[in-house]
Amino acid sequence: MEEVRVIVQAIAPALISASPDASVRIAARDFIDAFAQFVQTKQDFSSVAGTDVATLYPQELFSTLPRRLAELSGARQMLRDWVAWCRVRQEAIAKGLVGLVEDIESGAVAGPDTEAAFHLGYARWWLPLAIDADPVLREFRRFQHEHAIEDFRQVDDLVRKAAAGKVASVLAHGLPPIQGVPRQSELGLLRHQMELQRPSRSIREMIGGMPSSLSKLAPCMLMSPLSIAQYLPPDQALFDVVIFDEASQITTWDAVGAIARGRQTIIVGDPKQLPPTNFFGRNEDDEEVEEHERDLESILDEAKTAGIPVRDLRWHYRSRNESLVAFSNHYYYQNRLITFPSPQVEDRAVSLRPVLSGVYDRGKSRTNKVEARAVADEAVKRMRSWLKLPEGDRPTIGVITFNALQQSLIQDFLDEARRDIPELEWFFADDRIEPTIVKNLENVQGDERDTILFSITFTEDAAGKRTMDFGALNRDGGERRLNVAVTRARQELLVFSGFRADQIDVGGTKAVGVHHLKAFLDFAERGAIALPAQDQGSVGGLESPFEEAVAEDLSKRGWHVVPQVGISGFRIDIGIKHPDKAGAYLAGVECDGATYHSSATARDRDKVREQVLRGLGWNIVRVWSTDWWFDRQGAAERMHQSLSVLLEESRSAPEAVMDEAVDQESIVIDVESFVHEDEQPALVEEEVPIEAGDHLTGAAAVDPVMSMESEVALRADGSAYRMADLSTFKVDPDSFFELSYRPTLKAMIEAVIEAEAPMREDVLAQRIARAHGWLRTGSRIRERISLHLKELDRTEESSGSSGRRGQ
Repeated sequence: MEEVRVIVQAIAPALISASPDASVRIAARDFIDAFAQFVQTKQDFSSVAGTDVATLYPQELFSTLPRRLAELSGARQMLRDWVAWCRVRQEAIAKGLVGLVEDIESGAVAGPDTEAAFHLGYARWWLPLAIDADPVLREFRRFQHEHAIEDFRQVDDLVRKAAAGKVASVLAHGLPPIQGVPRQSELGLLRHQMELQRPSRSIREMIGGMPSSLSKLAPCMLMSPLSIAQYLPPDQALFDVVIFDEASQITTWDAVGAIARGRQTIIVGDPKQLPPTNFFGRNEDDEEVEEHERDLESILDEAKTAGIPVRDLRWHYRSRNESLVAFSNHYYYQNRLITFPSPQVEDRAVSLRPVLSGVYDRGKSRTNKVEARAVADEAVKRMRSWLKLPEGDRPTIGVITFNALQQSLIQDFLDEARRDIPELEWFFADDRIEPTIVKNLENVQGDERDTILFSITFTEDAAGKRTMDFGALNRDGGERRLNVAVTRARQELLVFSGFRADQIDVGGTKAVGVHHLKAFLDFAERGAIALPAQDQGSVGGLESPFEEAVAEDLSKRGWHVVPQVGISGFRIDIGIKHPDKAGAYLAGVECDGATYHSSATARDRDKVREQVLRGLGWNIVRVWSTDWWFDRQGAAERMHQSLSVLLEESRSAPEAVMDEAVDQESIVIDVESFVHEDEQPALVEEEVPIEAGDHLTGAAAVDPVMSMESEVALRADGSAYRMADLSTFKVDPDSFFELSYRPTLKAMIEAVIEAEAPMREDVLAQRIARAHGWLRTGSRIRERISLHLKELDRTEESSGSSGRRGQ
């Protein structure tokens, strides 16, 4: 208030000499009154604001105060927030959150991050106290915990084996003695009938005459509902439990007899798969759907509507590649199925093989002969190549068609191949657990094979007309048949079709099956990106700060991390891409985070999940949050060392020699397709297996890694040599399989062999593929190279064909 004091001292002499009524005295009194009011108001404001105004504006108070007051008046709407902040600030300080308050006021913590900063600080304060209070956490040691998990796995296996042995022992203990059986006893009558050349009693009579012995001799019986009605008397002793499998295909009236013969019933089935169908009076080859052919209600439907307790079985183990079930999981199961991710970066186990020259014989045979031939040729080619493998390693194969007539035609073609190539009979032998099958949509449920070839059959007819009639798919519930067909494969599903998804006009049909067929063909051609709300690459975001910290540390150490690998509810926390193989993961890093704790049982968490992943080809590296908390650097270093060991093992494996790209083909196929001379070969547009972004564009589509200027390789004896320069050739990927391109292809092969031989045939194929801009070397590319090599001199190597310079 120095300014006021100076003014008062200056006018004091005039005030003393002036009369009481003088104007100057009146003005002085008004000034003193106004100043007193100002002081009181300032004190009131300071009390509300919690600080003295003079400390806020120590210099030139009166000159700056009007502007400051105008600013306060303009920000009047913020006053309530400021008052609230002051109140909360005091409360926070009282609770010991001074550091958080200071960080907020200094701007170190932004407003939106305040809650997260509080939780982080609270966790850092609380966690040491919680760990110290819990002896399990306080005494946690990684190696002890992992030993305990391994012990649990071994004990669990022993318990399962012991349980199976106990069941067998209990059942065997209850069997009656073989010797000394009275002739008139139940077992005596059974033995007598078995010794007769022509038994005098029917099976039903024998079962009816053994009410007490049957359950001991046959405690578990596998029968169809019809067999139960035919062979088991109605007064037969009740079974403890009756289990229906594939209940969606069993009518209620067929199931009642079996239910009546049990004390308890378990009904197992999938309401999204085939229902019972009334085939009475129907020729199953007819395309028209009559009223009497409609789907019937099943015992599964009745049980669901009756309010019987339901338990969903959501874990899917059949498919070794997630993409095989991704379509059905999205369209039929609302993404509730739990599937396991593939160790390949690009999971394209479902693919489309367009057969553009096919014709659907609509009015006569109702078959597509060209497509049938293409399917049969593909099946024969694969089976002939698999004959090179040990019998136990040979995959299984099946064919699915849209109708029974196409099924019969493909079966005829395969029968011809079996006559001409007797070695193929091994795949069709009746004593095999899974022989090669050819079935249609109506009878394939329950079957599964490693590889499935799916013939769509329908396409343009001879007049060039294409209709939206797809047989069974046009019915109500036709989509259930499609669901069954596209989920029969364990490793690969190859779809043969005379049209693509964009050629199906669904505007004129309400059939759900037709709409889903269009979506499925798009999925087969483009992959998971074709599914709504799916990320290309099948990844999500990190689920916890712990996973973020692990991923960040791995990235700093040079590893290429991919978070949340998978497209279903189950995902691998962190995938580590293989540095040398662009299409594969080196390992999966599992944290004990959200995914780990989502499993309700120790068996799921610590045994089954990892067991399945390793069975699919994953290498699993575990990191524990408690271990990370106690020793972050040590845990990170151990994880890094584990990954380094896996990388060295991968690089030293025989198949990794001179192979810089992942090749999904396990066998080099060098056999001719099975084609009859009296027929034209099917014109099949098989697209070269190139993923999005794989094709290199430009005048010379040569991988720079393979170019002559940038790559120096080592020969077997350790000497260096430069790879062949193929950039001088005028490559044309679109003409690769054309007859007119043979001279160019032959010249390129000769150039590579001249520069680099001796070399393996698969390496030669890779050189040619890279020169055309393809990052993968599929079976058709290798087969094309193999045909040209027949004109050159070759030697054989233990692990594959080896070319050398011609004489």
